[in-house]
Amino acid sequence: MAETVGKVYSTALFELCTEQDKLEKVFSDYSEFEALMKNSECADYLRFLASPLISGQEKSDSIKAVFGDKIDALLLDFLCLTAEKNRADKLDEIYGEFRKMYNDKLGLLEVTAVTAQPMTAELRDRLTDKLGRTTGKRIVLTEEIDKSIIGGIIVRYGNTELDSSVKTRLDNLKAQITNTIA
Repeated sequence: MAETVGKVYSTALFELCTEQDKLEKVFSDYSEFEALMKNSECADYLRFLASPLISGQEKSDSIKAVFGDKIDALLLDFLCLTAEKNRADKLDEIYGEFRKMYNDKLGLLEVTAVTAQPMTAELRDRLTDKLGRTTGKRIVLTEEIDKSIIGGIIVRYGNTELDSSVKTRLDNLKAQITNTIA
């Protein structure tokens, strides 16, 4: 099966970072770059980088001018290369794959917990401890608030979703009642 552009480029970047012992720095810089590019104010700049009408050299020069002294040289060269090869539209995909490799190498698991109100420190600790013991990985927890779930918790990681929200329980009860009556 052919690999995606994101996988090919991220693997190359990951291997270079590992060889040059720059994984932590490049991951940190790439994460900040990615967060910046998700800002709506950067939409025009991303379109500029992805445009086939603009030369690779102009794109590369722009990246150097904007980020030259702010990010690691390895990442800077990588971003310039993606722009020159008209792959800047794939930077988000590349980052996603790079992040997966980074997490795998360090034994990290990204988990999202959705609750109706903020979790207490005790609940947060219990959740990360239990998931850590279950998965054998260190947990990186992201919390989201969604009042529509009424109560309970939804936990998402990888391809897994554990939903013990009050809303889902009520929906299931409603479906059971409907099926019993029908």
